[in-house]
Amino acid sequence: MEHRAGPLSQGAGAAGVLLILAALEAAWLGWFLVEPLPNVAHIGGRIARWMLLAKALPQVVPGVRFEQSYLGQAVGNLGHVENLPQRLPIVLGAALIAASALGLGSLVLRALGLHRLLDRAERIPLAFGLGAIGLGLMALVAGRAGLLGPWPTRVGLGSFVVLGVSTLDLRRGGLPRMSPARLAPFLVVAPFVLVMALGAMLPATDFDAIEYHLQGPKEYFQAGRVMFLPHNVYTSMPFGVEMLHLLGMEVLGDWWWGAPAGQLVVAAFAPASAALVAVTARRWASPRAAWVAAAVYLTTPWVVRVSALPYVEGPLCFYHAALVWASARAWSAGPDLGPRLWAVVGLLAGGAMSCKYPALISAVIPFGVLALVAALRDRSAKVPRAFAAGAAVVMTPWLAKNALDTGNPVYPLAYNVFGGRYWDAELDAKWSKAHGPRPVSMPALVASALDVAGRSDWQSPLYVALTPLALFRPGSRRAAGALWAFAAYIFVTWWLLTHRLDRFWLPILPPLAVLAGLGADWTRSRGWSIFLGAVLILSIAANLAFVSTELVAGPNAWTADLGDLRDRVPALLNRPLARLDAELPPDAKILLVGQAAVFHLRHPIVYNTVFNHETLETLARDRSPGQLRRALRQRGVTHVYVDWSEIDRYRSPGNYGFTAFVTPGRLAEWVGSGVLEPPIRIGPRQELYRVGPGPLGGPGAEDRAGEGFGREGEAWTR
Repeated sequence: MEHRAGPLSQGAGAAGVLLILAALEAAWLGWFLVEPLPNVAHIGGRIARWMLLAKALPQVVPGVRFEQSYLGQAVGNLGHVENLPQRLPIVLGAALIAASALGLGSLVLRALGLHRLLDRAERIPLAFGLGAIGLGLMALVAGRAGLLGPWPTRVGLGSFVVLGVSTLDLRRGGLPRMSPARLAPFLVVAPFVLVMALGAMLPATDFDAIEYHLQGPKEYFQAGRVMFLPHNVYTSMPFGVEMLHLLGMEVLGDWWWGAPAGQLVVAAFAPASAALVAVTARRWASPRAAWVAAAVYLTTPWVVRVSALPYVEGPLCFYHAALVWASARAWSAGPDLGPRLWAVVGLLAGGAMSCKYPALISAVIPFGVLALVAALRDRSAKVPRAFAAGAAVVMTPWLAKNALDTGNPVYPLAYNVFGGRYWDAELDAKWSKAHGPRPVSMPALVASALDVAGRSDWQSPLYVALTPLALFRPGSRRAAGALWAFAAYIFVTWWLLTHRLDRFWLPILPPLAVLAGLGADWTRSRGWSIFLGAVLILSIAANLAFVSTELVAGPNAWTADLGDLRDRVPALLNRPLARLDAELPPDAKILLVGQAAVFHLRHPIVYNTVFNHETLETLARDRSPGQLRRALRQRGVTHVYVDWSEIDRYRSPGNYGFTAFVTPGRLAEWVGSGVLEPPIRIGPRQELYRVGPGPLGGPGAEDRAGEGFGREGEAWTR
């Protein structure tokens, strides 16, 4: 679209307007840099972004040497290039999955007759996203049938590479020829993309990741099938993204090495999102708007965070970016092309919901309503039918899985409507209290708005700096208004209908990035162009200084020895549990009480999340000591590990709560009755009990367990 002159280029009050705008932008950026980061207060003191920016280079702060600066630390973290060959299997596994997704998605576009209507910048990211949806569904179906395995998975993925990629018409344009000026934006975002990729290949440290995002696929891999896990309620959520981790495990034939392969595929959604954000901004504005929109998105610390960590929000943001692009194309398409594009919109909405349930609100409902409005405008029932068919193709298998397993298609949600096996009113009340909407008040609304605007640790200042200006750009005001309405809808529904966890508002980033691109292009005056460059340089430099630290995605030993990290990271996360895993004999089986962050454990375990019934209570309630001992031994349990620190945390005011059944007194009674042997204290608040010998008798693993532990375990409580 050809750019039309804005008010500044017309000369009326140009200097005054620019001065007012400069003052507002300076005030905003000043606040952003001095506002303390709320989520790092636990490490002590107040940390603001200006401190990170000042320490980015040596001698900006007197006495800060190069190796102490963030640039020097980043160079050090990137310096162990001798370890990069260790990552080659991860990269190759991820490349196979990503290429398979691209191939499968290209087949979908060809089947819909769309492949020749899209240029390369649209076709490649869209095919990748559609193919990822298909791979997730195929992994679910094949996994339920027990057909997954390393070689079947490798052959199946390879076939999609051959069949699909051969159909891609890579000759069609869409990307400009590279010149030094056009190469500059790629150089700007390259450090961020590098951090995402290298961070994705590090062992996971986030609690949610090692409790269910990775633990669920690990259990599927070990079992050889996708099955219901009654002890981990989170694995009954839509698991479309987690299936990519499972495919990584199957491709590499190992759950630990396969997890980062899947995560590297997840990280690829970030540049794919940026590509669709860019083509949307280009469609409504200009190439300049496209470059700025993509740069704003990729340099956002939130995007780096959800790419380096095994979260689902990276793909979720992709599907929202794709929905904005696809719905804009479908809205203006003719009666022949329109239904096919609305089918793509339905597939993408279903893909968003296959990431997590809240996408029903942020994706399926708003774009379903938009399809109905288009149908009324065009007097065509084909549009909503196409949208509904696309969404149903994606979501029906996930809903059917839960219906078969529990009787509730959206388990554990809507218990009052559908009921559900393995769930009851007590668990539902506990879940609703933790995940339900929060109280409504004006101070809470203001605080949330400030968080989304820029106070959140991982937000970028460029959204507020540029998005309001999109409404002043001639030729795209209607599009800007629609994007603002969608962004406002996401914020309001997040604030009213969820428990306001910050990650849940991240789908607002793609529409805001498009708006930022439009805002950057609101005028082409020389004064604005110079000022825009200064705003971009300062903001991106602050973001880069931040993402170079451990405050964004945890430990950033990007080129460290992976074998060493496999041992060090679990000890860093939970030293008693890591030592337990290292010291017990291989045939020991551990019942964990109060601890569910278990992905890194190599031993067979029995555990449950805090929102499931406590396994120890289920085995012990209304049973005699002898019956409890027999139940433990029948399940092969040789040890019981009790993490009183985690139990106390759950029982603290305002936390999730923990069953009153588990008490030190009750454990002491079981020791007295011989169910358990006296505990070994293996941490400040962690105890290990060996299951006592019982009528199943005979020397076994439990008679050898505990070797290497002193009675108090003092050596590793320090």
